[in-house]
Amino acid sequence: MTEERTPAPAADYDEFVNWNARLEREAPFFRRVFREVGAQSVIDVGAGSARHAIMFAIWGLDVWAVDPDDSMLAQAHANVERAGAEIDRAGGSVHLVKGGFGELSALGLGPTDVLTCTGNALPHVAGHAGLRSALADFARVLCPEGALILHLLNHARLLRSRPRAMPPVVRDTAEGTKVFLRVIDYPAGGETLDFDFVTLVRDAEGNWTLSDRRSPHTALPVELLGFELAAAGFGQIESFGDHSGRPLDVDADESAIVLARRR
Repeated sequence: MTEERTPAPAADYDEFVNWNARLEREAPFFRRVFREVGAQSVIDVGAGSARHAIMFAIWGLDVWAVDPDDSMLAQAHANVERAGAEIDRAGGSVHLVKGGFGELSALGLGPTDVLTCTGNALPHVAGHAGLRSALADFARVLCPEGALILHLLNHARLLRSRPRAMPPVVRDTAEGTKVFLRVIDYPAGGETLDFDFVTLVRDAEGNWTLSDRRSPHTALPVELLGFELAAAGFGQIESFGDHSGRPLDVDADESAIVLARRR
């Protein structure tokens, strides 16, 4: 029998992502960029459960992890507490801040050497106007020649091939077996993508429960991002298909990484 359960997006997010594998794969890319700019401080926007922020702090950096969602910040607080001794030994820090896109300078953050926005957070901006506001705010809090790192789904590929779903993810958890599904709708006009995040849970007795939430995303193909980044005062704009640093294949790659410097 299928029943509805109360969604727990923050806890589900940490279970959905294989964080050990992901951070091991991504770490060399971040280390290279941080080394190039001589980074001592990082602002991580849309930080979610703060897994990237914790990694950066363990490298000895001072990190401001910013997210608008109270449940994500609660999960982040628990994760930071668990990593506290390791962060302290490295001389780094994580400061959790409630805030959204376009609010960083108003919150008194910056100047910072690097600003990161990963985990497909940036498409939560409120349309193209929201994107321009967010990028202008990023520029205000970045040091001159500071680095901006964006990581999001490759929307150019999605808009061209229009797949209806992302590959499912299955995890064994304390609650039981969880199946994470992402179903995509394409509203007319092509400026948004609607994601239905569906979680199925099978308990020890074999009973299934279901939860779902809809999340509208602003469509941000890399061509649009490059144009708006340049308009916001960024240069040296590069697009990659993964964290190895190979060039983006807009027709094939699932994700896009965009690296830019504040002029």
